[in-house]
Amino acid sequence: MKDLFLSPAWLGATLGAVLLAAAAAWFSARRSRSRREGLVAPALAERAGLLSRDRWTPFSAALAVLVVLGTGLALARPRWGLVTETVERRGADIAIVLDTSASMRATDVTPSRFVLARQAALSLVEKLPGDRLALVGCEGEAQVLVPLTLDSAAVALFLEAVEPGIGTLPGTSLAAGLAASAELMPPGTSAGRQVVVVSDGEDLEGGVDEAIAKAKSEGIVVHAVFVGAEGRGAPVPEVDFSGRPTGFKTSEGSPVLSRPDPALLRRLAAETGGSFSIVQPGRTDLDGVAREVDKAARRPLSESVGTNRHERFQLPLGVAVAALALLLVGPLGFLARRPRKAATALVAVAALLLAGTPEGLLAQSAPSAGAPGPGLGPAPAAASPPAPPAPAAPASLKERILSRPPFTTAHGEAVAGKKALDEKRVEEAISRFAREETLAPKDPSGAYNLGTALSKAGRAEEALAALKKAKGASRGDLAADASFNSGNVLLSGKQWEAAAAAYRDALRARPGEPDAAWNYELALRRLDQQKKQQQQQNQQQKGGPPPPPKKDDFEKKAKMSRDKAEQLLQAIARNDLEEQRKKVAEQKKQRRAGRDW
Repeated sequence: MKDLFLSPAWLGATLGAVLLAAAAAWFSARRSRSRREGLVAPALAERAGLLSRDRWTPFSAALAVLVVLGTGLALARPRWGLVTETVERRGADIAIVLDTSASMRATDVTPSRFVLARQAALSLVEKLPGDRLALVGCEGEAQVLVPLTLDSAAVALFLEAVEPGIGTLPGTSLAAGLAASAELMPPGTSAGRQVVVVSDGEDLEGGVDEAIAKAKSEGIVVHAVFVGAEGRGAPVPEVDFSGRPTGFKTSEGSPVLSRPDPALLRRLAAETGGSFSIVQPGRTDLDGVAREVDKAARRPLSESVGTNRHERFQLPLGVAVAALALLLVGPLGFLARRPRKAATALVAVAALLLAGTPEGLLAQSAPSAGAPGPGLGPAPAAASPPAPPAPAAPASLKERILSRPPFTTAHGEAVAGKKALDEKRVEEAISRFAREETLAPKDPSGAYNLGTALSKAGRAEEALAALKKAKGASRGDLAADASFNSGNVLLSGKQWEAAAAAYRDALRARPGEPDAAWNYELALRRLDQQKKQQQQQNQQQKGGPPPPPKKDDFEKKAKMSRDKAEQLLQAIARNDLEEQRKKVAEQKKQRRAGRDW
């Protein structure tokens, strides 16, 4: 029963309501007949035509029962007909770097730095259920506790079990934690890569500047969370194997003081485009960090194919509405006095019911993943082909009915347009999004979706006009996405200055967006190259110095192809990276004695 009805509990109530409706109709007809017989003589009633009404009483009762039955079946939500759906899960990749060094045991904040840090990390995990999370422990070396996973419960489980000092090498190296987080991120992606560092900011190993530069080059946004009492130090507790405190760390006979450094965390967040938060006793919720993560671009994380059944509640609901309409019009008056018009009304009702078959109305009510909005990606095209002819108007009565509200909604057109765009049916997507904009003119999502589809069709001018309209009527993420897509269209048209202005608007609407920053820099470089070429042409016309030799001349002089030169540069870069890693390892070995917190 559960397979055929989503809410089978309504079936029992429907059966009871049908019996009550039938009993009420019978009781009402009997009471009406007895009253008439008591007031009017049978011969007079026959002459006045009052007895003819009795012939329609069973029909009225059947209509009433049909109204109750159809409504109850619609509430039970019947479904049949299997349909295969592909569900796409979108989100971001987030690595939580938790400082597990001994200095986190300090009690300058109650109950300790580490307890507050763990509570903050757990609250963040609860607020990001749809993203992939990873957990990295950070001491003298980084230790990946949980790789990227959609199972947030596993990350929470490890957070509950982790304690300071779990690493093999004591100390504090935030650079190692950032490097381990960067290695967890999947290659070939530049959006939705976030790192959350929860620490007291005390770094003993160095190398943070190199880690910041690497994070910026790879498009990783770092959010810093500071735990500790700013402005004063605290002794570092010593614990035994069971975790019980045995005293405090000492260095040359004096207690070791751990001094938190929020300035380092502020710089880490500011230079990578992230946020900075402070955790205090009673305020461990990272709502600000969760909001910043939600603002970041999402990308597909997983896809699953499932089989579901179509809901068919429209059929019994349509029957109930038609029966109610006939009951209200009245078989005692309209149908009896005007049989020809009554037949016409019945034909119209039948046409409406046919229009609500699964091929029409039911297809509009199928569950979907949501209306496409800023999730539609940029789609610049190269050339502008001639505009195709406008689609023909629907010819059949069914299509005319389904092309107007309430059967057609802006949300439904947006879903259908996104599906058409994903399946490379660009012209159909443009038609759908245009209809979405017409149905909801005050919603800027329609103009944004239309502009994105037009850009994929190569209709640059129309795309820019639609995206400009969406940008002017919206704020926040949608305005940023509209500016970003406008920049892509302008960039494909080699309008470097206008493209740079569009990307600058995108960065103003959403600071720290890595793709917009990259494209903005690219547009500025192309603009600079264009200006230099114009200056060289002006100098040649005025008889100035000859232009510098071309790349082919360099290749001829060096007797080396461009591919070989790039391979040589890559080899040099790899050697430099290995040297840097060796230097970092030597620095760790040469760490001063006693700096193990």
